[in-house]
Amino acid sequence: MSVADPRQEDYADPGPAATPARHPIAIWFFFWGEFAERCSYYGMRAILPLYLTTRLGLPDDTASTWYFAFKMGCYFLPLLGGWLADRYLGKYWTIVGFSVPYVIAQLLIGIENDWIVMLALALCAMGSGVIKPNISALMGQTYDQQRPGNGSLRASAFLWFYFAVNVGALISLFALPIIRNKFGYQVAFLVPAGFMAVALAIFALGKPHYAKETVGPAPSMSPEERAEQRKVVARLLGVFLLVVFFWVVYEHNDTQWTFFARDHIDLKIPSWAPSWLEATDKDGTPTGQIAPDQFQFINALFVLLLVLFFQWFWPTVDPTGKRFPQTTKVLLGFVFTGAAPAVMALAAQGTAGGAKVSMLWIVGAYIILTLGEVLLYGTMLDLSYAYAPARMKGFITACFLVTNALGNLINMQYAGMYNTRLSPELFFTIDAALCFGAAIAFFFVARQFNKSNAAAA
Repeated sequence: MSVADPRQEDYADPGPAATPARHPIAIWFFFWGEFAERCSYYGMRAILPLYLTTRLGLPDDTASTWYFAFKMGCYFLPLLGGWLADRYLGKYWTIVGFSVPYVIAQLLIGIENDWIVMLALALCAMGSGVIKPNISALMGQTYDQQRPGNGSLRASAFLWFYFAVNVGALISLFALPIIRNKFGYQVAFLVPAGFMAVALAIFALGKPHYAKETVGPAPSMSPEERAEQRKVVARLLGVFLLVVFFWVVYEHNDTQWTFFARDHIDLKIPSWAPSWLEATDKDGTPTGQIAPDQFQFINALFVLLLVLFFQWFWPTVDPTGKRFPQTTKVLLGFVFTGAAPAVMALAAQGTAGGAKVSMLWIVGAYIILTLGEVLLYGTMLDLSYAYAPARMKGFITACFLVTNALGNLINMQYAGMYNTRLSPELFFTIDAALCFGAAIAFFFVARQFNKSNAAAA
């Protein structure tokens, strides 16, 4: 991407007379609160697909529909969360209030009844979805108030926030399948409930350190201000539309990839691996294999490693942000994300005649996918907040999250074609083509986005 980011002044050195250059105290409450909440969310998600197919007895395609409907709710309800927070409750009280049904949902989901599980997933989607845009927007608002003008510090905070997300995800994605293997689903689902209660307590304790909020309808704007606001929103929505295709492809890693591992990967535990990695069958008998959903922790592990790497890499090689503007990072994210299902498609070629392939294929695919995720998602969090009009920070953050909901809406139909209408090889090939096609389109959209923002600046 040859056009420089027009927002370079936002990343400029604040100078000796500026506000403190260190993170405010609030970062600790955001970090540890988000860590605990993500432990809860990803822990439940880690074991949910196989819970639906083994304990509730749903076929793969039906389980996929339930699962993607749940995730769609998690990423569509941020619109409700942003509206409630901006107009009525404020971000803090919206987060606290909707954390309660979140905890209740985690307690209910282990009851093996279709209707109770559906209710639990609906409550969990409501809690997670309403909270999601407000906690990141409140953090951005806190930095704007307490560290005004220091955009580089705020960008660093969003990366650390993303780091917290994946510390929680790593622990739960690794531990919950093991707990499930040893103690069963009912006990395993109690762990996310405990983490969610801890997350609520930590976040509530940080209230004195958060931004001061003004709740209610925004003051009226002039026609010129409204017109400029519409232009900015239109430019952002053009970018968001292509991000939908990233989510369509990315969200297969915990369902279709798990089903592929179950059916086509040699899961025999290596002799050097610890015995507690061993999965059990319905009767609790050891299988001598790794659980097919165990590989998900690789994603969270490499997010942590890559976030730490990029915290050093970007300030070192590109301290001004001109060499690798945000849109270039997002473009690279599309490319790497498309390469991951391409690896899975190659792995699928080796399964002819019922052959099993090495688990190194899926490990490599997860690493490549994670690189794409960090480049795209981590960057888009800050880009969405930074370019949003001042009066629409929460709403624009919610719109970005809705891109995930739209991706999951598509997957409610598309993902069910895996291994029914589409072979694994063809399914993953289409995934790669979708992402590479979105990358090509994004190149042109991003170039126009940068030009328009430069002109406005």
